[in-house]
Amino acid sequence: MKLPIAAALTVLGAVAVVPGAGIAIAEPGAPCDGFRPAGAAMTGVSPDQLGNWTVRYERVEGGNPAIAEAINGVIDAEARGQVATYEPSASKTTEWTLDVDGKIMKRPVTISTLFTGEYNSNLANMPFHGVATRVFDCRSGILIDWDNLFVDKMAGLTRLSEQTAKILPTVYAPPSNPGVWQFGSEIAPVDANYRYWVPTGEGIELHFPDWQFGRGLAVITVPWAQIRDLIAPEFQAITG
Repeated sequence: MKLPIAAALTVLGAVAVVPGAGIAIAEPGAPCDGFRPAGAAMTGVSPDQLGNWTVRYERVEGGNPAIAEAINGVIDAEARGQVATYEPSASKTTEWTLDVDGKIMKRPVTISTLFTGEYNSNLANMPFHGVATRVFDCRSGILIDWDNLFVDKMAGLTRLSEQTAKILPTVYAPPSNPGVWQFGSEIAPVDANYRYWVPTGEGIELHFPDWQFGRGLAVITVPWAQIRDLIAPEFQAITG
């Protein structure tokens, strides 16, 4: 019988395994304390010799080995994905570089990774800034996303959309006509608009990629008080 997430996270003992899922569960207490960041890097040159990339990032070590392995597998894939995102479509006529950093962020029950990078060449509208995130429950190693974080995904995305419309104009300079912020599809309550986020002590920190709201990366924080009622019971601990 497969245990629901809420039950799986309360299994007693040093390590338990969710039947049918093969996911190890850490001993209750301070789940993330045993994990620590460890540096890693990858470098390379494109087949046509025009591009050079460097991805410096952090994995986790220590803690429950099975959980660390599950988390690192996703982090390593994301590091490789940074190159895979840019290299195929990179310039075939001019030299280019890709420089990416990935950092681990720990909270009581979560380990998150935030990748930020810069693709650059001598072409117009450069550089281009990239961002990517992953959030893990360090009690189990599973990825946390909108599908399992919210009791109702659509309601959660709608709340994020509403809060983005309120918060963004207070963080970034308004247009020349004060009070006239014209939002369109870029804040619609769909996955594509809210792909990148990490939990912080203040709330859900949303990261918006280059061009979603003009040039550069935009970052806002939706306070826990504005979203807590929509978070699933088994993940309430994420709010701190």
